[in-house]
Amino acid sequence: MADTPQYGITAVRYAGVQVVEAMMGLFDPLRRRWDSRPAPARVNEVVDRLVEGDSVVSVFPGDDGMEPGPEVQVDLLPGGTETLVAEGPPGRRLEDLPRF
Repeated sequence: MADTPQYGITAVRYAGVQVVEAMMGLFDPLRRRWDSRPAPARVNEVVDRLVEGDSVVSVFPGDDGMEPGPEVQVDLLPGGTETLVAEGPPGRRLEDLPRF
């Protein structure tokens, strides 16, 4: 496992096209389980984790527990507003996660 914590996002809240909150917790990708259960986090909290060098991934239910998906990245909307994206195959993108 990496030296830095890995965070996982299981659901997102949008305001228009912008992600404004994410359900985020500490995720153990080797055991495919949560070290700390996801809780609501504002986008700036997720961005802070990324700036600190932590890994943040999308997390989807799978046959053997939770499966890590694509890494989450920051995207800038027109006007400099930050949002989150995770590019991957259909069914594994950030916009494919449940809404809360």
